[in-house]
Amino acid sequence: MKWSKWLKDDTKGANEKLGLFAIYCWRFGWKQGHRGNKYSTIQLKLASVRWYHRRHRDKVLVTSPSMELLLRGIKRMSDPVLKKQPVTPAFLRLLYRRLDFARPHDRLLWGSVLLGYFFLLRRSEFLRIGSQRTAYCLKTSDAFFSNPEGVRTTYGSASSVTIGLAGSKNDQYGRCAWRTMHVSGDALLCPRRALRHLLLARRALGCGTHPYLCAELKAEEVAQDFKDLAASIGVPKRNYSTHSIRIGGATSLSSGAADSLSIKLLGRWMNDCFGEYPVQTAKSTVGLSSKMVVTN
Repeated sequence: MKWSKWLKDDTKGANEKLGLFAIYCWRFGWKQGHRGNKYSTIQLKLASVRWYHRRHRDKVLVTSPSMELLLRGIKRMSDPVLKKQPVTPAFLRLLYRRLDFARPHDRLLWGSVLLGYFFLLRRSEFLRIGSQRTAYCLKTSDAFFSNPEGVRTTYGSASSVTIGLAGSKNDQYGRCAWRTMHVSGDALLCPRRALRHLLLARRALGCGTHPYLCAELKAEEVAQDFKDLAASIGVPKRNYSTHSIRIGGATSLSSGAADSLSIKLLGRWMNDCFGEYPVQTAKSTVGLSSKMVVTN
C-alpha cells in the first residue's frame, strides 16, 4: 500500500488507517499461520503504535468515536480469553512425584515453584524469561530464613522465610516490598523447605554465589514441566503455564478463607484487580447453599 509508517495530524485519516490495521490483525494476524488476533492482542498493538508516535513524533493519537465502535465490535466477535488453571496442592504433590531429587536441577525447580506459589510471584519476579531477566528479579541476598518477627536466622531455628522484591512491573519506582511466610506444617509444601531445596540445589550445581536466587532456571522449563504433568493426568496442557503458580497461590488463599486484604498485600497488587485471579473451587462453596435458605 506504500503508506508512511507515520500517521498524519488528521484525526479522521489516522483513525481510518488504525481501523484498517485493527481489522487486518483481527482477520489475519501477523504471523505465517494467518490466525487472527484476539481483541486483547489488537489493543496492545494499537497501544504500541500510539506510544511510538508519542515517543518519536511528539504526537498524541486521539481515538475517534467510530474507532471505539469498531473495537467494540472486534471485542464482541473475539473468542473469550482462556484463563489458565491454578496449580493446586494436589497438582504440586504430583509434580513432586515426577521429579528426581538426585538431580540438582529438579530440586532447584521444585524449590522455585514452591516459593513462587507461597509468595504469589510473577514469573518475571523469580525466573529467567528466555535470555532476559528483569531488574527486579528476586536476588539471593533478599531471601533468607527468619524468626516469627521476620529477623534473619539459621534454617534450624527458622519458623518462616522472608523475601524482598525491589520493584515489579506495577511498581516502576522500585519501592522494595518485604514479605514473610511462616512454616505450613506440611511435610512437602512449606516455604521453609522450599528455600532449603533451593539453596541445596544451588550448591550442587556450583552456583552458590549466583546473584539471583533461582539461578538460571527459565520460565519455559517450568511451563513445560507443568504441561507434561497435565498431559500425563489427562487434562489439556494449554491450561497450564508459569502464571498458574500465582493463580494457584491466590486460589488456595481464597479457598482457605484468607481475607482479601491479605491476598492483595501478599501479591503486591496495586488495585483490586486481584479479584479476577482466584478460581472458585468446590471446597470454597461449602455452606453457601445453607446460607441461602436461612429465614431471617
